[in-house]
Amino acid sequence: MPFNTLKTHQFKVRLFSAIAVSLGCILFGSAIILWQTVSNTQQETWTQLRNAQQRIDSSLDNAHQVALAVRESLGKPCNDIVPLLRTQVAISPDVRSILLAHGNNIYCSSLYGPYQERINIDNYTKGQLFLMKGNWVKVDQPIVIYRDVVGNDSITVRIYGYLLLSELNNLSTNTPLSLVVGKQRWQAGKTPTDQLFPLETPGYMEQPSTRYPFRIVTRLYPADYIDNIWRFSKFSLIAWALLGLVSGIWAFRKSGRMHSPEQELRGALDHQEFIPYIQPVVSGDHTQLTGCEVLMRWQHPRQGMISPDRFIPMAEHSGLIIPMTRNLITQVREQFAPCVQQLPRNFHFGFNICAAHFRDFSLVEDCCEFIASFRENPIKLVLELTERELLVVDDVTHRLIAELHKLGVLIAIDDFGTGNSSLSYLQNLRIDILKIDKSFVSMIGTDAIPAHLVDNVIDLATRLDLKLVAEGVENEEQSAYLRARKVTYLQGYLYGRPMPVKEFLSLVSP
Repeated sequence: MPFNTLKTHQFKVRLFSAIAVSLGCILFGSAIILWQTVSNTQQETWTQLRNAQQRIDSSLDNAHQVALAVRESLGKPCNDIVPLLRTQVAISPDVRSILLAHGNNIYCSSLYGPYQERINIDNYTKGQLFLMKGNWVKVDQPIVIYRDVVGNDSITVRIYGYLLLSELNNLSTNTPLSLVVGKQRWQAGKTPTDQLFPLETPGYMEQPSTRYPFRIVTRLYPADYIDNIWRFSKFSLIAWALLGLVSGIWAFRKSGRMHSPEQELRGALDHQEFIPYIQPVVSGDHTQLTGCEVLMRWQHPRQGMISPDRFIPMAEHSGLIIPMTRNLITQVREQFAPCVQQLPRNFHFGFNICAAHFRDFSLVEDCCEFIASFRENPIKLVLELTERELLVVDDVTHRLIAELHKLGVLIAIDDFGTGNSSLSYLQNLRIDILKIDKSFVSMIGTDAIPAHLVDNVIDLATRLDLKLVAEGVENEEQSAYLRARKVTYLQGYLYGRPMPVKEFLSLVSP
């Protein structure tokens, strides 16, 4: 065979082998990525389903406790027991109203007093739960009704459906979650429907409650897996393609590893990608800057600034939220301490602290070091207990909070009235501050029922001698309403959006 012909043949063989190896690497890598994506996506979805089911269970548990609290009122004259019913509604954030019935006839309502209405028991799944799309007052306001039967009498507790749907929406980081009771399926932002997913639907997943007749369902579509591959694995795909081109085993093992979201969070923590953003807090009496809330942002090298709702749930689930929060406290201390004289007197810093962190005594050390860095112009430190996880109150918790109070640290309940922000915290913990959730503040000036919950929270804080912070203040009407009711602090876009530290310090410079 002539030299040139042999050379051409060898080139073709080498080219064919290179293409075969490249395709083999790409196909092999794609199979691995696909398997891991399916596994991770389904695992995250199961976690979301379980969290949503537990949240709905918790809300219905509260409704059950309300029913137990008013059982002794059954059969008594309505006018005599209305104050008790209304008190239970006032102290139960999820509850809209309580109704008492004899047989199929409602005779007493916490909203209207003596009242006549018939109950269609067939509407209730297992005689216990009913999803109502609305009523004659609010035709488009969803209501979840819990029914507790006592002999021939019953107690129905009506729960704000939009609060539960909002929780489902917050937990739906991958795919939309739906609440199913009987033949009704509800999803946040969608019209209630009777169209259920058939059990044999591809990608169908459900998490039923073991205590109440409901289930949380969702459906994973191929597009969900493709989206996750693109969001988390696009660089791995490129790496596998490069590995195919170079055909190097060392390069294959070195640069082609798949990174899970948790590994990416660990890498981001190591590279100081989680940074503080500062939102101003003003006093309610003169609307002057008096403090701030420190919020966490992820400054991703490729995706840019990532909002906390996209990574905080994963951080809490993986346990990385504690070192991430400690790192945030350190950054704020190091950046603000040199500028301590620029801060207003008695300035306060607020940090969001998860339930698990309230069981870690390193928190006391961090707070002590933080406060000590501001001796020249003493500040107040506020730890805001977030609502996503339930805090287990025991001796460890009590001792840790007692140590924090010795340092002068104030304890706040964040987003009071939502999530796991429970009245049991007020009963079992020494709380200093309540934060009114922005979903309630946004209803001020409207006829919506949640607008009245603001007054209930303010009244509760006044009776317990607690300070108040109103979140989400966006206009003068809301500000005037809250200031007229002596709310201690105001926070929201009206006074400033979350901003980088340098930008915030420029606001407080002399």
